[in-house]
Amino acid sequence: MNRAMMLFAPLIFAGLSTPAPAATPRSLPVGQCINMGNSLESPTENAWGGKRITADDFTNIATAGFKTVRLPVRWDTHMGASAPFTIEAAYMARVQELVSAANAAGLNVILDSHHFEDMHKDPIGNIPRYTAMWTQIGAAFADYPVGKLWFELENEPHDAFTNANLLHVQTPALNAIRKTNPDRPVIIGGEFWSGIDSLATLELPDDPNVYPTFHYYEPFNFTHQGATWVDPSPQMGRAYGMEDDATRLIRDVQKVRDYADRTGVMPFIGETGAHTTVPLAERVQYHRAITNAFAPMGIGMCAWAYTNTFAFYDHEKGEWLPGMLEAFGLPGKGAMIPDSPKPAPQPAPQPSPEKQPTPELQALDDTLPGVLINDPAALNWSMYGAGMSTKIVKSADIPGGGAAVQFKVTTLGVNAYDAGANVPIRTPIKRGTDYVAVFWARSVASDAPDKKGRVSARFGQNIAPYSGFADTVLTVGPEWQLYEVAGRGNIDIPKGQAVLGLQVAGARQTLEIGQVIVVEGVSSLKSVMMAPAAEPEMPPQLVGKGVLLNDPANRDWGLFGTTQTAKATTTNVYGRVGTLLSVKAMGTNPYDAGASVPISGAIAKGDRIRVGFLARTVSASTPDGQGKLVVRVQQGTAPYDGFADNSLAIGPNWRLYQFVTVATMDLPAGSGQFALQTAGAEQVLEIGSVYIIREAAPAQ
Repeated sequence: MNRAMMLFAPLIFAGLSTPAPAATPRSLPVGQCINMGNSLESPTENAWGGKRITADDFTNIATAGFKTVRLPVRWDTHMGASAPFTIEAAYMARVQELVSAANAAGLNVILDSHHFEDMHKDPIGNIPRYTAMWTQIGAAFADYPVGKLWFELENEPHDAFTNANLLHVQTPALNAIRKTNPDRPVIIGGEFWSGIDSLATLELPDDPNVYPTFHYYEPFNFTHQGATWVDPSPQMGRAYGMEDDATRLIRDVQKVRDYADRTGVMPFIGETGAHTTVPLAERVQYHRAITNAFAPMGIGMCAWAYTNTFAFYDHEKGEWLPGMLEAFGLPGKGAMIPDSPKPAPQPAPQPSPEKQPTPELQALDDTLPGVLINDPAALNWSMYGAGMSTKIVKSADIPGGGAAVQFKVTTLGVNAYDAGANVPIRTPIKRGTDYVAVFWARSVASDAPDKKGRVSARFGQNIAPYSGFADTVLTVGPEWQLYEVAGRGNIDIPKGQAVLGLQVAGARQTLEIGQVIVVEGVSSLKSVMMAPAAEPEMPPQLVGKGVLLNDPANRDWGLFGTTQTAKATTTNVYGRVGTLLSVKAMGTNPYDAGASVPISGAIAKGDRIRVGFLARTVSASTPDGQGKLVVRVQQGTAPYDGFADNSLAIGPNWRLYQFVTVATMDLPAGSGQFALQTAGAEQVLEIGSVYIIREAAPAQ
């Protein structure tokens, strides 16, 4: 499938099936929450754009409508480096002071461990220190209300701290907490900086008072543009609503639903936000889209952060940034810090009666130019005409949502409008206003001379005299394509009478028409929907690691092995593309089948090379169901000398596999390749983007 086709938002089609009601997942009552960022986790409480926290801040936050604050704390720089690893008494007292003040203001508190970098680098080696730290924290807060204070074991596990060792490292700390806090909620985040994809691998201990969290900064190149601590910093100017932002958001909401369905526990968003270098209007738009998408699920959300480089509140002016509270689902009437100047009141935006309130539609509307005026997810169109039958068809190959209406026309009409469908528009049509509709379609069969289908489309009135405009005859080919109808209204059509007419009696044919999007106020959508696909996004855990030596977007891989077939796929992970490698029979050697990814950059002996690639197992005839993959960096021609041989077990969920090695040979520019050897089992593996990175030499 053309990658550009996937830029079209795949909404969930309504009414196609009625699943049995699921039990309500257990969850923490986080509600709307804000992080006290760049305070206790920074070198000093007023570093990194933050400020020293006071009790008045918590009053301000509570008055604004927040229910919870998340208090990031860097404990490891305030405790001994050797046993008994004692936490500084003054520092512990300061944290207790703030937790007490927040509780007194009526706020719940999430108290975490933040920036324990030594443990991320060496999780196993730091178990004694980490356990001692939480032993002391548990004892210090044992008498605090269980319903108002919750512990988060570690912020954003990354580097060597992965799903493979997460529970092993954290279980001793959890056991220590349980000795003094047997029922207190404890929060665990997953690997890879606790991004949303960490939910696929996050396992919880057998404890009814442990809850999952994830962080949401997608798309990273929007939320972190201008962030100086990211190297290289994402380029400025990236607006929200580009590329597949709506698609990504809808897909990510589904990931949370899937996790809750699988585990019976609802995770919450521990951090979300956009850097203050992003224009305020776009930050407001982003928070509104995220809130509208996730909040209807009952999921708690913690904004990053109160007053810092992702600020909601301007502590110098003493005011909440205009529009930010409303975008986060709050009324926008926060209290002011005493003796601060009172800001001019900001009117709360009034919801438009024309807006569809579902999170999927709101997410799509927020990313489109103009105003969305129909429900693309609904296929309950008004069908009419003799000699025509219709049915709903579903397939993963149908772009835009996996479902379409199939029209089978057996009688050629005198006119094209003798059979067809009316797609309802939920607003009036106004004279002099631009309208555009786009939809996916393909011809399954046609008796037309060119064997292609015919659709006549127009905006019109669904009652006599059936006036309309923008009449367009479309020739529909056998492959899924995006078609457009556009025009300026020449009549006024009342609400309830406006439709997009799809007339299909111009040929004996079988057509399939998928999701339809109708927008008011713009003259074209096709150029937006069919914009060139973006380059694969670098996973955040690889950002700034060095120089990229290959093109992750290049799928022109060398394929080898007679027992293997390959197929291009689209994915929901970084890069959005994949290659499905199907091995029909286990080989004598792993290298009897596989793929080779070209490396364009030069590698010198002694270079420190980081390899990262995304992969998952679709199926495998192995005892544990995990795929077998051997990878190496090697010459692109015989004798294929190489280095960094690794044998990996590939699990069923998407994961970024990475390792660091030192080159043992020179590979001139264009002569190297990354080999994926797949013949170790009868299996189907899906491989996403591959990243070969030359890391900078360590400073002397």
